[in-house]
Amino acid sequence: MLMQDANQLQPRATLALLQHYQAGMPQLALYGLSENWLLKECAHLHWMAIARAQGQDEPAFADIDGCRSYAALTAVRLREAQLDAVTEHAPFALLARLVPHGRAQHYSAQTVRMGSTRVARLELLSALVRRAPGGGNRSVTKAQMLPDSEDLMSGDIMLRAAAAELKSLGRTHRTAAHDGEVLRSFDFTPCPNSDFNGAGFLYFATFQALVDRAEFAWYGLRPAVTAERTLYFHGNIDPGEAVRVELLAAGAEPDGFHHRCRIVRRADGLRIADVVTRKRFTRRAD
Repeated sequence: MLMQDANQLQPRATLALLQHYQAGMPQLALYGLSENWLLKECAHLHWMAIARAQGQDEPAFADIDGCRSYAALTAVRLREAQLDAVTEHAPFALLARLVPHGRAQHYSAQTVRMGSTRVARLELLSALVRRAPGGGNRSVTKAQMLPDSEDLMSGDIMLRAAAAELKSLGRTHRTAAHDGEVLRSFDFTPCPNSDFNGAGFLYFATFQALVDRAEFAWYGLRPAVTAERTLYFHGNIDPGEAVRVELLAAGAEPDGFHHRCRIVRRADGLRIADVVTRKRFTRRAD
């Protein structure tokens, strides 16, 4: 599980990290590779790559005033997923390619492979944020960073175009989701010991887990794995606050189903995330 720096293979300003794994219980879920574990691991590589890009050994960021800042994910997209292809003890690898968009914004394209099989593709977009002095998670704002002397936009043009597309999709979808009629809802109070991260935020991967919990509450057990999922993040909550998952659209497909949800903060109704999901019935259900 040694992390390898593949920087010499990439264009300038693009940084790559390669990680190898053997599928065990931490990496697996009921029907194959755990989507929740995968999101967490990809985010970890994303943050480590940001640190490497900024000449640091670990992701400890500060803004122009020296205040602690965090790389908060603003959008995540999983696609072309074959999570049920990964079985117990199977070796697989994860390659992350990061393109900085300046000191405060970063985009990574990540690929999971098991031998010659591509298991999934992921894209992550993040921005450095900070809390106001003495404020909680409702006070989070974009961090103001020192300008960089290098041209960080000179990396892989295709990756930069994909990052711009992800941001554009987020803006379009936020408008559509805000106007959607609520078909069903699911209330949940996240647990501070399980659903928040070390920085005190409701962990981004918890949003994915919340939608899956809501789906299970609405429809019961359906033997399916995620084929595509896109998450857009707009806000957060403090420990002890409750959220509501609202179903805005849903439909059946020949090999599965899809749905669109938004997650709101119960206290004030503020939308904190939009999640679009497509699942495929797994061949491993029996």
